[in-house]
Amino acid sequence: MYDNNPYNNTNNNDNPYGNGNLYGNGNPYGNPGRGRYPNGFSGERLASAAMIMGILTLATFISMTIYPPFVFGSIAIVLALLSRGRIPKMNAKARAGIICATIGLIANCALCGTSIYMLYTKPEIMDQVNDLFESQYGMSYEEMLRMILDDGGISAP
Repeated sequence: MYDNNPYNNTNNNDNPYGNGNLYGNGNPYGNPGRGRYPNGFSGERLASAAMIMGILTLATFISMTIYPPFVFGSIAIVLALLSRGRIPKMNAKARAGIICATIGLIANCALCGTSIYMLYTKPEIMDQVNDLFESQYGMSYEEMLRMILDDGGISAP
């Protein structure tokens, strides 16, 4: 009954669309029995990137910078969560990335909070900051802060 169909025979070399056996099951459009991702997809690259970003978070915190730990830490956490995919357990590299990023973010927040607390509770530190601002900008930190808060930082001509 189907012997006359030239596209049904996988041994037919006259088929202009190939032998129909691209994926091993005769279906040239893909194998619906397999998962959504190609073989070997385990999020390994995303997990490695998350671990590197987590390490960068700690390194930039140790170097006493303010903004890079927030950037690297948030990227590391997002990459680690994305590397998991639909797998219930997280890769070891992704876990290391999340741990490093979390430690770096918490330590950076503690450093920033402590700095602000010390600035406004210790008058000798505020005096040093005022002297430094006055030598660099010609006005003290408190004057500059008042100017910004009073008129939004925009001076009229």
